[in-house]
Amino acid sequence: MTMPSLIPDTDTDANGMHFGLIARMAGRMLLHGANGFARFVTWVSLIGLVLGVGILTLVVNVMNGFDHELRQRLLGSIPHVSIAQTPLSPPLQAALASDPRVQTLGKYYQGFGVVAAGARTQPVSVIGFAGEELATMDAIASVMQRGELANLQGTANPVVMGEPLARYQGLSLGDPVMIGVTVGRGDSVTLRWLRLNLVGTFEMGAETDYSMVLVNLDGHTDTYWSELGQVGTRVMLNNPMQAGVFGRWLRELEPAVSVDTWEDVYGELFQAVRMEKTMMFVLLLLVVAIAGFNIIAGQSMMVHDKRAQIAMLRTLGADRRFVLSLFLSQGAVVAVFGTAAGLGLGMLLTVFVNDVVDVLGAVSGQHLLDGSYFVSVPTQIVSSDVLIIAVLSSGIALLPAWLPARRASQLNPAQFLH
Repeated sequence: MTMPSLIPDTDTDANGMHFGLIARMAGRMLLHGANGFARFVTWVSLIGLVLGVGILTLVVNVMNGFDHELRQRLLGSIPHVSIAQTPLSPPLQAALASDPRVQTLGKYYQGFGVVAAGARTQPVSVIGFAGEELATMDAIASVMQRGELANLQGTANPVVMGEPLARYQGLSLGDPVMIGVTVGRGDSVTLRWLRLNLVGTFEMGAETDYSMVLVNLDGHTDTYWSELGQVGTRVMLNNPMQAGVFGRWLRELEPAVSVDTWEDVYGELFQAVRMEKTMMFVLLLLVVAIAGFNIIAGQSMMVHDKRAQIAMLRTLGADRRFVLSLFLSQGAVVAVFGTAAGLGLGMLLTVFVNDVVDVLGAVSGQHLLDGSYFVSVPTQIVSSDVLIIAVLSSGIALLPAWLPARRASQLNPAQFLH
């Protein structure tokens, strides 16, 4: 006479009862297990997982925010695509005029030199626009600190520069500004000095505040400007992120024309930002991995403490898969709940990150953003990054739970029944 099984058969219609029983038993062992130290280790692992995922989420959101803010500020003041030709050939002009990706076209000049005021000099890029193009420079016009961008029109030899650069040079509106532009002379480089008048300052909160000055091209001929640097056509796109694809399309359309995109000029800057984000992601993911390894310790102690109960379950009809699912479900609860709570904590910190930074600044006496271009911490939540964090964190936390669960399922019941 065989003893009837008290554990529902997984191949019958009682699958719901089977999984419900596993969930209840796993919850009781997790919350009311006899080994208090094993429960303590499990809860410490859970707290470590929550903190690790929360900090990882916060850091990724902040890094995304800095990257987005830098792009927006920079792309509002530089050409998205520059073509070293003006005027454009009729076929190219027609193709650009009919392309829905193009926002505006205009004449463009870029040179390199230094701003000199007394004993202070600062290397800068000299950017020139035709008068009619100034009306499209909304990104710069909206951040003017002194004067107006429109002052570049109707003033003799005008120049607009960043407010930090003007302060560094000790310049006020109306002051003369000496700019030495580099000019190639055979195998050497010389400076040609331009005497201009400061008519306005801007502050975008980016590197351009210290390294860019704006001039009006209408005061001189294209030949004059071409001797001082590169004269061409600037293309502003509706979506600056398409600059790389758009540049390749232009090179295929006109192979003889030199085409540069903002990615070609500033690609190393944003590559460094992406590399920093990747390194921070990997380092903080190791914190999550440490919490996952702690789960092994807690689960292993739980299995060791429950050997007699496992033997009794096996005797009552539980198969190895039932025992495996029972202990694996505990790890799944810790992994899923810890990851979900960590994501929630990370999102909460993202929303109130500036309040946290202000509190830390008040305690330390120095604001974390002092000396940077930013007055507040920018953040941006990217759904794909959040999904990657959720999948990797839960996977890292769940994988260590497999080993103790597998060990529990392979215990010999006869060895522990006594």
